[in-house]
Amino acid sequence: MKVFYKPIILILPVILTGLLASCADNEVDYTGILEHRPDGKDGMWVIDGKSFSVTEEVDLDEDHGPITAGACVELEMEDGEVQEIESAKMEKCNPEKQ
Repeated sequence: MKVFYKPIILILPVILTGLLASCADNEVDYTGILEHRPDGKDGMWVIDGKSFSVTEEVDLDEDHGPITAGACVELEMEDGEVQEIESAKMEKCNPEKQ
């Protein structure tokens, strides 16, 4: 049976590396209360005290209301860049008040 262990020991690190790489996508979602935003899209946005740099290419989705100060928003990032900001129901920002 020792014959079977050597190939497994050699292949296992390769399999684990592949699994970890596929699980480690670079997408981040952040939900919070919008505290500040510039007049347009381009500039620094502050959500729950955390600043995010936003460009004109970012998609704004206002399905759950306008994206204004005091609104609950969901921010989607990929590879460190903001991709989309969307309004969200207030319950997402205050789950304990449901």
